[in-house]
Amino acid sequence: MVEAAEALGSTGTQVLTKVQLPLARRMLLLGVNQTILFALSMVVIAGLIGGGGLGDVVTSGLYSNPALAILAGFAIVIMAIALDRATEAIAEQTDPARRHLTDAALKRLRLLTVATALGIGLAVGLAYAFGASKIYSGRTALDWLLAQIQSWLDYIQDPGSFVFGITEPIGNFLIEHVLLPLQDFLVETPWFITVAGLTAIALVVSGRRPALTALAMLVWIGVLGVWEPAMQTLSQVLVATLIAVALGVVLGVWAAESKAVSRALRPVNDVLQTLPQLVYIIPFIYLMPVSIVPGIVASVLYAFPVVVRLVERGVRDVAPEAVEAAGAFGATRRQVLVKVKVPLAGDAIMLGVNQGIIMVLAVVVIGGLVGSGGLGYLVAQGLQRGEFGLGLVASLGILALGIALDRVTQGNRRRRGDINV
Repeated sequence: MVEAAEALGSTGTQVLTKVQLPLARRMLLLGVNQTILFALSMVVIAGLIGGGGLGDVVTSGLYSNPALAILAGFAIVIMAIALDRATEAIAEQTDPARRHLTDAALKRLRLLTVATALGIGLAVGLAYAFGASKIYSGRTALDWLLAQIQSWLDYIQDPGSFVFGITEPIGNFLIEHVLLPLQDFLVETPWFITVAGLTAIALVVSGRRPALTALAMLVWIGVLGVWEPAMQTLSQVLVATLIAVALGVVLGVWAAESKAVSRALRPVNDVLQTLPQLVYIIPFIYLMPVSIVPGIVASVLYAFPVVVRLVERGVRDVAPEAVEAAGAFGATRRQVLVKVKVPLAGDAIMLGVNQGIIMVLAVVVIGGLVGSGGLGYLVAQGLQRGEFGLGLVASLGILALGIALDRVTQGNRRRRGDINV
């Protein structure tokens, strides 16, 4: 289409505005969709600095009223899911290539849009009803709901409860046998060995330029004087990423092979991706009292949906010709999956690892608000004590660590593509 427009004498601006952008409307709206989801998941951060709204309810309730914080978090999730479905429906209806959609599919999209609008109106009405209506004992419905959530939190925190009997050993195992040994290794190992090792990994996986960038970022962390807390944060990121990637790859491949699994995972992914990071941490403060563990578990829950979606898309987008060729040679479904689809989806899986690390880092840092240590704890100290210099230095350390981890795991698609050719 671009060639046809150019052949008819269109300028570069005309091709962009009259061909490429109109044909890319669906992808642009899907970009808006993802922006909305991430923006809603970050409103809690605004609450830390007096941004108001539901984010302020979450942050203020973190220590004083956790039940209210959880309820406000789910209100954000409901809003996010409603907007997600609405923007997706608009994207499908405005897609110039929507001819592939049947009349029934278009009707479902229109019904989805209407239902979403009604859902938002209903949510607003229920919120008003919770505040205005009265039930037994003269309490409002909202008070009753908060009491139920708090009773559930009290139950799971009870040392004699069944749930606590499972979660406490898991938390202790993570601390004693995984996190602390890895943390001690990274902190006690001479800094130049750690820098050389990470740079070498970046060189092998991603190439020379990303390796040099990773080297510069690691040296910058040392110059800032936050090497030890940065290594503490790195240990948490590595453990959480390993768990998130393992879950994400398994579930992503399963979802790519089964439409039923994909449909079942979608609402779970939506909730986990839009739930504010602090709301993840609140219940796990009760489930796993060790301060460092809630941040790890919350990081896994926040990151693995992204890995699932990228892996699922990568496996599904494998060229049908390659799958058909393998089947023609007598390969079983398992052999096609293991020897054709997964290897050819390697770039998508590597991108999932890369994005998973960034997501994990975001939540691990938030975990500093509940005493998980590392750079996040320094940022929290800077906010709570008014030591903005400390917070700024720690933030720069987080930025450098994030860039270094990104470069270590971003891969070199161009080089792998040349080799495949």
